[in-house]
Amino acid sequence: MPEVVHAVIQMFADDTKLYREIRSAQDGDQLQQDLDALEKWSQDWQLKFNADKCKVMHIGEQREPHSYYMTKDDIPVKLEITKLEKDLGVYVDPTLTFSAHCEQQVNKANRILGLIRRSYSYIDGESLLRLFTSLVRPYLEYANPVWYPIYKKDSTLLENVQRRATKLIPKLRDLSYEKRLESLKLHSLQYRRVRGDMIEIFKHTTGIYKVEANYIILDNSITRGHDKKLKKQRASKSVRCNFLTLRATNSWNSLPQHVIAAPSLNAFKSRLDKHWDKYRYSLQSVHDIFKADGSVHDRPNLPTGF
Repeated sequence: MPEVVHAVIQMFADDTKLYREIRSAQDGDQLQQDLDALEKWSQDWQLKFNADKCKVMHIGEQREPHSYYMTKDDIPVKLEITKLEKDLGVYVDPTLTFSAHCEQQVNKANRILGLIRRSYSYIDGESLLRLFTSLVRPYLEYANPVWYPIYKKDSTLLENVQRRATKLIPKLRDLSYEKRLESLKLHSLQYRRVRGDMIEIFKHTTGIYKVEANYIILDNSITRGHDKKLKKQRASKSVRCNFLTLRATNSWNSLPQHVIAAPSLNAFKSRLDKHWDKYRYSLQSVHDIFKADGSVHDRPNLPTGF
């Protein structure tokens, strides 16, 4: 199938995505030609597409979206334009803000949390940790390096699930959220997302991931700091600023050499947690704390990707 098209094509099981950058009507026509080529391929191999399940998503700014067609019963059918689509467990929207994904996952997590609350007349800290970390938290963290929340409201929405969970323990109910987290040794979801970014970059820079990642660009200049610093990239769009290596560059570059030089992934996690000990139960993103020079910023609640 990839041999018959010019656009980028991604396939996983029976799911196929075809995409290209559209800057002119000619680009749209070329994408339509690729669709026609795919339909011919499907006829040749007798693996026909279901036009009713094929949809189009326009990502980015486009004043006059191009229309695309496929054939159903030998009749051209205009493909439906979708505003939200689930792709390998992540809900993608045209703005790439992932607010809809956050809402979907929070709803699922709240349902499980409600089931836990109704199933236990009394629950202690150890039981809550086991139930929450195994049944609820995975909904709030699956693939989060991809959909890291841009807006404060989405971050708060996610954190509120864990906030409600910690209130299920009667003796902790009157404490502040940060105190409840510290008592349970449970990291804030905000901290865990930043920690997850550091783990992803560590896997890339140390070869744990055996894939080529063109977006991981090491800074080869001779500057202060550790020997695996990332090159600071620039972006004009706030959405692009929220991409992994843009939002996490300052935090990664601020880490000391002994953390970066950890001999294993588990050692890196342990050293990172010790180095960022004071941020474990904080609701402020570590990404927002460090300036471009790696120092601590004195103004809280900066926008992500500043």
